[in-house]
Amino acid sequence: MSKKISVIVPVYNVEKYLSRCLDSLVNQTYSNLEIIIVNDGTKDKSMVIAERFAQKDPRIKIIHQENAGLSEARNKGLQYITGDYVAFLDSDDWLEKDAYAYMLRLLEDYGADICVGAIRRTAQPLPFENSQKPKENLLTQKAYAKKYFKIGSQSIEYYVWNKLYKRQVVEGIRYPKGFYAEDVPTTFRYILKAQKIIVTDKIVYHYFSNEQGLTAQFSSKHFDVLKGWDIVLAEARKTGSPDYIAWAEINRQRADFALLTEISLSPQFNSLKVSFKKEIETLSQQLKQNKSALLRAPLPFNRKLLIRLYASHYFFFASLINRLTKIKSVVKK
Repeated sequence: MSKKISVIVPVYNVEKYLSRCLDSLVNQTYSNLEIIIVNDGTKDKSMVIAERFAQKDPRIKIIHQENAGLSEARNKGLQYITGDYVAFLDSDDWLEKDAYAYMLRLLEDYGADICVGAIRRTAQPLPFENSQKPKENLLTQKAYAKKYFKIGSQSIEYYVWNKLYKRQVVEGIRYPKGFYAEDVPTTFRYILKAQKIIVTDKIVYHYFSNEQGLTAQFSSKHFDVLKGWDIVLAEARKTGSPDYIAWAEINRQRADFALLTEISLSPQFNSLKVSFKKEIETLSQQLKQNKSALLRAPLPFNRKLLIRLYASHYFFFASLINRLTKIKSVVKK
């Protein structure tokens, strides 16, 4: 255990969940950890809990800042890392007990720069067993970038917290300040600094599906994902790689479609179409302009069908789909 892992845990109003998160961290089978808790101006009793853990565990250091958001909390934590490897853990989530021991072993065995673990999404913190032998796949930067851009894949790869990084990968990179979906451009920047990435299907990270969380209900912040993909496109153009540029362009176009779909499926659709009428009209117009390119892209048939429908008359078909979704929900009950 000569290699140290620095783990950054931003904390803001998570008193209900923080003990579970920190329990999973301090009880990791790999003990050479540096645990950096960043108090992002929390207003509840989260710091009482954090201080209690810190008093018992000298590996924990607590950094305080005025509330500035998740991006700035991670940036603050990165200023204090001293480890050979770096990980991020959101304070309402938790880890498998051997998460870091396993991911570190993979990094060293394969000589990789980033290890990507599997995620379990759950609203219930029930016992879980990893019974099957995990599959491991070593990828080049370009092969993993292809997965990140969903070329021939539909997995979501831009999360930063189900990964373990060599310190050199994260150094010098900061999260964009003040907007939602900060993972999208930051993960791409990390990929560009990695040559080999080891991917495993072993679940290492438990993502808490929090109905009260930021992603639970659609808000104006969700439009920030467009800024994220704008940054990715700019970064791709800097590389000069025709593939990266083409993949970034199609994903920027897909982001418009993804937002329109999210709005159409929202239980608040009727109010959203009024509150964000101007934004929806802009997205719809852009979808019409990019329809041909999207239909040529390697997308599933059902998405291409939605693209055709939304591009022809968004409000009509979105309303229809929203009603059908509600009927389906009622029938299931």
